[in-house]
Amino acid sequence: MAVTFQNTSPSYRQILNNTAMKTIFISLILTTAFILNLKAQETAADVKSSDISVEFAFSSDTIEQSADQDTTIVRIGKKDVKVIDNEDGTEVRWGKDKHKKDKSGKFNGHWEGVELGFNGFDKPDYSLYDGIEFMELNQGKSMEFNLNFYELNIGLAKSYVGLVSGMGLSFNSYRFENPYTLVKGPQMTEAVLLDYDDLSKTKLAVSYLNVPLLLEFQIPVNQNEGRLFINAGLVGGVKIGSHTKVKHGDIKDKDRSGFNLNQFKYAATARIGYKDVSLFATYSLTPLFQSGKGPELTPFAIGISFLD
Repeated sequence: MAVTFQNTSPSYRQILNNTAMKTIFISLILTTAFILNLKAQETAADVKSSDISVEFAFSSDTIEQSADQDTTIVRIGKKDVKVIDNEDGTEVRWGKDKHKKDKSGKFNGHWEGVELGFNGFDKPDYSLYDGIEFMELNQGKSMEFNLNFYELNIGLAKSYVGLVSGMGLSFNSYRFENPYTLVKGPQMTEAVLLDYDDLSKTKLAVSYLNVPLLLEFQIPVNQNEGRLFINAGLVGGVKIGSHTKVKHGDIKDKDRSGFNLNQFKYAATARIGYKDVSLFATYSLTPLFQSGKGPELTPFAIGISFLD
């Protein structure tokens, strides 16, 4: 036999005459819960199956007096019964316990999810090209999109410190501000000046398969309802694709000749956030192009993460 209590409205308002009535009301709640416990124990005594158990306990937080002395909170399971004195009388509210805590005891890191950021180049050097900055970026349209699809967690100190690894895909778009595109020459990557009157887009797109190794620290806040976290470490990536794209009028031209880009990359990365939202930054430790075969450009990205 199962007994279920279900509220049919978000709050009940009842006018009690004095403080004594309030005390009686709380006592009735506790008495009813105790009787239900005894009934459950009697029913359980008749059931000989070892797979069924009935448990009921009053913990130290069953009755709580809030900072506001006019409010008393009685907790039954995951429900709160609040008795609130105000100018209009006494208000009784029944609802879910909002003080849900994380008691899993397992470290759960932050990597898996999606990320969106802006790309940039640090310390650009175009000395091989007489200083012509043909890859100067349109910053507002140079975007990075990351799909981190696998996460591996290793706890080091209870559930608050651990290592995070996994796998992810990174799609980088470098939108050029000036009317240039790239061509792979016999010795090095060459810049080609475009003379289309209806030129609307020219860019370089590069995608990577990434594997991170991060050290993460977590700080419980709001009675462990959520956690503030920070992680930092390295991300290694292997290039899985690249192309240039030039759009003029209704025509789109693509070139997938490689452009002497580095096949592997290593980057430093960090994240800081709360629950499942964070800010991230990534700074490459390897240049975008192979040494002596293109301009010296150090990619970086800053953005926001929506984590699973």
